[in-house]
Amino acid sequence: MNIEKELKENRKFIDSIIERKFPKEIDLSYLGWLAGEASNSYDSYVLQKVLFDPMWDLLLRGGKRWRPWLFLILAKNLGVDVEKYKELSVIIELLHNGSLVADDIEDSAEMRRGDKAIHIKYGLDVAVNLSSAMYFMPLRILMGMDIDDKTYRRLVNAYLEDMIRIHLGQATDIGWHRGVKDPEEITADQYLQMCANKTGVLPRLAARYAAIIAGLDEESEKKLGKFAESIGVAFQIQDDIINVTDAEKLGKDYGEDITEGKVTLIVIHTLSKASEDDKRRLKEILAMHTRDRALIEEAISILKKYGSVEYAKEFAREIVRKSWREIEDILPDNEYKEKLRELANFLVEREF
Repeated sequence: MNIEKELKENRKFIDSIIERKFPKEIDLSYLGWLAGEASNSYDSYVLQKVLFDPMWDLLLRGGKRWRPWLFLILAKNLGVDVEKYKELSVIIELLHNGSLVADDIEDSAEMRRGDKAIHIKYGLDVAVNLSSAMYFMPLRILMGMDIDDKTYRRLVNAYLEDMIRIHLGQATDIGWHRGVKDPEEITADQYLQMCANKTGVLPRLAARYAAIIAGLDEESEKKLGKFAESIGVAFQIQDDIINVTDAEKLGKDYGEDITEGKVTLIVIHTLSKASEDDKRRLKEILAMHTRDRALIEEAISILKKYGSVEYAKEFAREIVRKSWREIEDILPDNEYKEKLRELANFLVEREF
């Protein structure tokens, strides 16, 4: 069975766990579990329509579920009883989807996974609240776990630290596409840190969770977290590449990153190599936040002119190769170790 097939099977498994903890249809007794006994009376009908229906709308549209799969495979590699801890995988996936809702609002995106973005379909107020709820509701899983105090504290600390990081990453991205800083002044290292905080943070959390429940020390937890963060960064670079080559495969509008004025590794490389006229024109188009296809294609042609897509692709591959070398000796030799390697390679070579 190849990685794509395994991810499809894993998606069914993850969704079944999500539904047990955060069902498609809710009632008063469920709300009592989720939020505690009502002081007066919950309105389950409205909460269904305004919270759970839009959440499941997004979840059912797709997604690879590779972050929870990373947690499960790494935990198995480390000899963990996955049955006991499988619900931790739900935390990773709900946080990810909550971040997508926020990301689309902040980027004024219109599409997500082939349908209208949640804030377009249900309203800005619903989407803002849903994103926030999906950051906090997963804590209910941790609150109910039968684990020792030290492990609980490490899991919660990792959760809170990485949720702070994801907001730092998003703030940096917002500032760049709002033109707070001249794109020419943005370095590759700053871009990589933005990605680490924004896209690398949830795979990092998945790996840290696996390390914690396996009883590894904090240094090993840090190394495995760095590995997962690195493949998350490589995943983002590949997303950037697909966005300017075949965005429809991501369920997004053509050249959406150009419309949003995104400063990516591809853009940074182009600005370091381009003529003054091409640099000026690329920055002009990015600042327009245009949806005009001709202007988007003009910007993409500048990016391609300087080999920046190929540069970004090889850069992502090297990130994966380097990150694997740094943790290879930590992982026990078994079938799950090879699956982890295959996943890392898949994320940077995928075309969708």
